[in-house]
Amino acid sequence: MRHTLRLILLWLVILLPSLCLTQPSCQTPEKSPGQCVHFSACRFVLREYAMYKEHMPPTVMRFLQRSRCRPKRDGYHLCCELKDVIPANANSKLK
Repeated sequence: MRHTLRLILLWLVILLPSLCLTQPSCQTPEKSPGQCVHFSACRFVLREYAMYKEHMPPTVMRFLQRSRCRPKRDGYHLCCELKDVIPANANSKLK
């Protein structure tokens, strides 16, 4: 019993956090394959922000809202098309 409890605790402490950091696959509102990433790791968002700053058109805002892939408490994560995902080791303008 104690051995089982230790294994469970080990799993919770070591393995679970690493699983939470993975970026799950998802489907964009346009039905394209994507990856759930922080908004600053998505080139599409960076391009739109560079173009419109704080004055994004309502259509873009609705698209971004429909793209959410995590609860708000985890920060703003959205389903980003695979071609627009910025690798974790690259520097983002908004990070």
